[in-house]
Amino acid sequence: MLRIFRATVLPPAFEFELAGGLRALLRPIRADDAPRFERGYEQLSEASRRTRFFGQASALSQTQLHFLTEVDQVNHAAWGALNLLQPQEPGIGVARYIRVDRKSDAAEVAITVLDAYQHRGAGALLHACLHLTAARHGLRRFLYDVSQDNQRFIAHLKAIGALQTGSAEHILRLEMPVYARASKLPRNTASGQHFAALMRRLQHVPAVDA
Repeated sequence: MLRIFRATVLPPAFEFELAGGLRALLRPIRADDAPRFERGYEQLSEASRRTRFFGQASALSQTQLHFLTEVDQVNHAAWGALNLLQPQEPGIGVARYIRVDRKSDAAEVAITVLDAYQHRGAGALLHACLHLTAARHGLRRFLYDVSQDNQRFIAHLKAIGALQTGSAEHILRLEMPVYARASKLPRNTASGQHFAALMRRLQHVPAVDA
């Protein structure tokens, strides 16, 4: 009998412990998160703005805020992580995908983690949430435009299965399959093994109120 695999359905909100014991709340982005985006963007260093926003201005416009927070969680999905011990802060980070067009099986991905929370595992966690969400909505490929200065992220993407497909003006285009299950991750790299373990943990996270 053919077994039909269904991608993990993440709860509407859940808690997760990041490196160093940091307790994070994970949930989809909402319209009322706009003020968090304003404050969070202000806290990004110039280097972070350059590698993640490619020279974006010093503040986000109202049009940009609307675009970043008014999402349907199907063709445009976004997950955010908040520090449970400091809920008044803007947050830890955000990851989103945007389907290329309505008929496409590909989506462009962007991940941003505030400087104060770098290297705690938030980016990988948010990235895993995107994969599971995208798989449920029929997406098969993720596309990434990454500044060539961001070598650490480029190396990480390649270690979990991304291939470079192009470049233009110091921006590299990479592509990887959308992972619906941990078993599809590369097993020959530490990053692949870690990402697979993360996805397995996400299969069992309990829902919380948020």
